[in-house]
Amino acid sequence: MLPTNDQTCGWLRDIPLRPARSPLAKSIIADWVIVGAGYTGLSAARSLSKLRPNDRIVILEANKAGEGASARNSGYLVDSTLNDGHLSESGLQSFLSKYHLNKLGKETVRDFVNDHRVDCDWNECGKYHATALEQNEDKLHQFSSTLTNCGISHDVIMRRDLSKRLGTDFYRAAVYTNGGVLLQPAKLARGMIDHLPFSVDLFENTPVLSGQRKNRHYEITTSTGKIQTDNILFCTNGFLPSMGLKKDRAFPLTLTASFTRPLTDNEFTSLGSPDEWGVLSAQAMGATVRLTQDKRIMMRNTAEAYNPINMTPAALEKRKRTHLAGLQKRFPFLKPDCITHTWSGVTCISGNSMNIFEKIGKGLFVAGCYNGGGIGLATLFGEQLAYKAVGEKTKQMEQIEAREKPNRLPPQPFLRWGVKARLAKDRFNASKER
Repeated sequence: MLPTNDQTCGWLRDIPLRPARSPLAKSIIADWVIVGAGYTGLSAARSLSKLRPNDRIVILEANKAGEGASARNSGYLVDSTLNDGHLSESGLQSFLSKYHLNKLGKETVRDFVNDHRVDCDWNECGKYHATALEQNEDKLHQFSSTLTNCGISHDVIMRRDLSKRLGTDFYRAAVYTNGGVLLQPAKLARGMIDHLPFSVDLFENTPVLSGQRKNRHYEITTSTGKIQTDNILFCTNGFLPSMGLKKDRAFPLTLTASFTRPLTDNEFTSLGSPDEWGVLSAQAMGATVRLTQDKRIMMRNTAEAYNPINMTPAALEKRKRTHLAGLQKRFPFLKPDCITHTWSGVTCISGNSMNIFEKIGKGLFVAGCYNGGGIGLATLFGEQLAYKAVGEKTKQMEQIEAREKPNRLPPQPFLRWGVKARLAKDRFNASKER
């Protein structure tokens, strides 16, 4: 069995503990098997239950549902993006196609939240792409020009006004877009679990050990059971390559983040009592920073080609020191003991910032590789993968499939070496933005 996710995630510690559902413990037959219970898999199950209400639908999750990458991201539901992971798209049409897809993803999440009245600290407060470096101001102005050409509302904000909004004078300039949403990602994932239809069986702590075609069906083997099915939807995102799927098109990165304790009333007042905000760096590998509704500050400024599903306490402590340094650059009053939670999570990147959404064999379907936009795209892709699997076409699917496919990556170990070299270069260039 895979090791369980570490218990240090601040988002997860913020919500009540949910007992895991039982693992698969026998041999069964199902019409549909979904591998992975993050945003993608849970959304696929929800859609399948509506499209095939009389079919048996099973979800297999290697750990606890919704407590992997879905609960561990920074909680940004974005529309417009400046950096796609570590690469920027070029060309207005390419930018627009991604913008419209992200916007569609945001609307898909909003519909779910509104339909089921999910409390996930939803806040349509927008986001900032900011820089502390003079040389990155041109990049922000170019981004502003792109947004203007696309008719996307935004503001360019310079240091004096920006410091009033954020409570720190660390940043020189920012582009603010009002189309983004900040939310609590673990609450959203929990809401998706709580609203799974009764026709869906969720088996947790049930990693897939093997799968094979047998007597015109697929047979999936787990450590304690087997499933016979005709259809499998692979929804494991960053773990697709480790399952031998699309490993020449996508690769995982491990990110780490930290939360501070809630700011005191005096500390919060000293910042100017700002509203909740979220900052993304204009520099690849620069820090992602959030001030949350409960007055905590989140810092994420590490990304690594790191293999284990979770980090050891010693490894997390090392990253925590990097987070603290980034926090104190922006908020010097914070003391070394201000951090209460530090955690890791896995994301999935392609070489050209494109996504995976396709049929890979008879009854076999896969979706993933969201390049840092996982909340909206994962929810949308899971929903639409269900439609694709039953053979129905939708306008949303047309938008997804109109995008380019991920380009081919070099084989290992050259891919790993190249990723590490690129990350090292980006870390050096972003040293003052971290």
